[in-house]
Amino acid sequence: MHRHHLSVFFLFALTFCLAGAAFADPICKAVHGRVDLAATEPTCGSAIGLCAGGVLNGTLHGHSEFVGTSFVSTVETPTTGVIVLTGDNTIHTQDGDIFTKDSVVLDTAGDGEFAEVDTIVGGTGAYAGASGYLTATGTFLNGAGVGVYVGVVCQP
Repeated sequence: MHRHHLSVFFLFALTFCLAGAAFADPICKAVHGRVDLAATEPTCGSAIGLCAGGVLNGTLHGHSEFVGTSFVSTVETPTTGVIVLTGDNTIHTQDGDIFTKDSVVLDTAGDGEFAEVDTIVGGTGAYAGASGYLTATGTFLNGAGVGVYVGVVCQP
């Protein structure tokens, strides 16, 4: 009888440990660095003919591929030159890819200042199931740009 209680206890303990691992909180890491940008050929499958690549240096190190999905002029665009862009981005790192959905505000006049919020929606390798966000600011003019990024990458 004592052996039966011990077996039930170990079975319960094992179940609890496995369930705890399945529902564990993600591990989140602050990231920051620099990104160098360049427009690429508009044949990347973009519905709006906007494609760009980037090289990330910092706590995320790799290269990115951005495919524009939409752009919107606002009622203020004729005065400010500012438009809103959205797109899908893949950041390739040696540990796997990070997938983001990007929302960008871009000044099409002046020095091409931009600001963006990139929502992490998954990935591959070490980033499978990743979440979090990146923000970036910088300039993008005549097909080239530079900026800085900060954010949080969470891995399950």
